[in-house]
Amino acid sequence: MTNLKILLIKNLNSFFIAINLALILLALWFFQVSDIDLKIQNHFYNFTTQTWLVDGNEPVKKLFFYQLPKILLGGLIAAVLIACLIGFLKKKNKFYNYRHQLLLTLIGLSLIPLIAGNVKKFTNIYCPNQLTNFDGTKPYVKIFDSYEQGFIQEKKGQCFPAGHAVTGFALYILVFVFLNKKLKYLSFFIATILGWVLGFYQILKGAHFLSDTLIAMLLSLLIAQIIGNFFNKFINPF
Repeated sequence: MTNLKILLIKNLNSFFIAINLALILLALWFFQVSDIDLKIQNHFYNFTTQTWLVDGNEPVKKLFFYQLPKILLGGLIAAVLIACLIGFLKKKNKFYNYRHQLLLTLIGLSLIPLIAGNVKKFTNIYCPNQLTNFDGTKPYVKIFDSYEQGFIQEKKGQCFPAGHAVTGFALYILVFVFLNKKLKYLSFFIATILGWVLGFYQILKGAHFLSDTLIAMLLSLLIAQIIGNFFNKFINPF
């Protein structure tokens, strides 16, 4: 690979990171100045029966859209960890030639949920099903708003950005693992679809707003971009 091509790739990677940052800022601004979150969420809540379109306690949906994805992600991380250890510890095995790709996959699948999923602990935003707008007890504020002085918080809100959808969005790391363009596009498509399927399940049961999931997607992709670029630059030239 020529020095010019390497320089172009680095500049292109930086460009895409800048684009993603701009999209995050644009999304934050849009949801701050609009009421689109509430308008959308109103369609999923029955104010007469005080119920959401999807019952979060219904066992089958809860298993397939909430519990099982977490189990599968945990199993995938464990499998990649084992394959990675075998690849680095033993030279003559089928994982040896893919040890760096496995390591990048392991780092991404672990760090993306850890970082993106824990940002919500610091934003202090409540979920729709907790809000007075939907017969809850907590006030509705946007990300850059402050709570009224009279409001006493027993426990801070932990709903922005969405954490569960990151289970699917974590697969964005595969975009930087694969060298084949078709596999890169396929990985991006699968991660996006899975993340939004899980995200919409949460939205329909009142656990998240649309903005929670959109920011979670962009943040997960940003983390994947940073991890992938750092890894390929400093750890592994593949």
